[in-house]
Amino acid sequence: MTIAGSRNALWRLYALVAIVVALVAAALTPAPATASEDATVDVIVREKAPATEDAERLVATLGGTVGDHLAIIGGFAATVPADALATLVAAPTVAEVTPNSGLTMLGAGWDDASKLKFNPSTYAGTVNRVADSVLQAPAFWSDGYTGEGVDVALIDSGVVPVDGLTYPGKVINGPDLSFESQSNAFRHLDTSGHGTHMAGIIAGRDNGAAISGTSNDFLGVAPGARIVSVKVAGHDGATDVSQVIAAIDWVVQHRSDNGMNIRVLNLSFGTDSTQSY
Repeated sequence: MTIAGSRNALWRLYALVAIVVALVAAALTPAPATASEDATVDVIVREKAPATEDAERLVATLGGTVGDHLAIIGGFAATVPADALATLVAAPTVAEVTPNSGLTMLGAGWDDASKLKFNPSTYAGTVNRVADSVLQAPAFWSDGYTGEGVDVALIDSGVVPVDGLTYPGKVINGPDLSFESQSNAFRHLDTSGHGTHMAGIIAGRDNGAAISGTSNDFLGVAPGARIVSVKVAGHDGATDVSQVIAAIDWVVQHRSDNGMNIRVLNLSFGTDSTQSY
């Protein structure tokens, strides 16, 4: 399904507005002794004393490389030889080592409306026509709670300016932390469809649309809010824990910059990790 064709079917992923977070894991078990000497593992290192560079120097000494610094957790991403992992975990300067696991946009299996036993043609127009009995959004709108003045940080796959997301000032681009950031054609833009879909559910609003429960225009749940898009995933909808933490770090540091008022952060990710949050 194309992004443009999803306007009247955004309700299918309505439940994804809930924040789904699976980010920081428990201590990483050292690699087995049988691991190849040249094998490496991607990890996140949390430091006991982040103001120093002792842990970073240790990673280099062990033959590893240091990646993004993640100030919000007092650590950094790194790639280290598998046979040196136990040494890193036991180092007195290291508080914790966790795997830099992969994350994937949620939504697989919801591409066919017939699976939900709904007829999309019955639910044309605003998301509220489907969600009213659950969210009662128009009741909030009539009381003045439309999301006006609130910015929602969307850490996702970017946003494409389709109908419902071209309202003046509706979408603000934060940093593009994805691999696609190097492409002028794809920077900030959604090449998977997931981020655009989520932006529409959260704050979509057709140009000129009045915020009303009787509107036949497209309206998201908080149509008065703005979206601050922080892109971390490309066309395959995949990213990793360190990129998401880096994005959260940016949101926290810049939540009030240049007139922004980020009060909500949305993450719609899933992971196959069995580790503790």
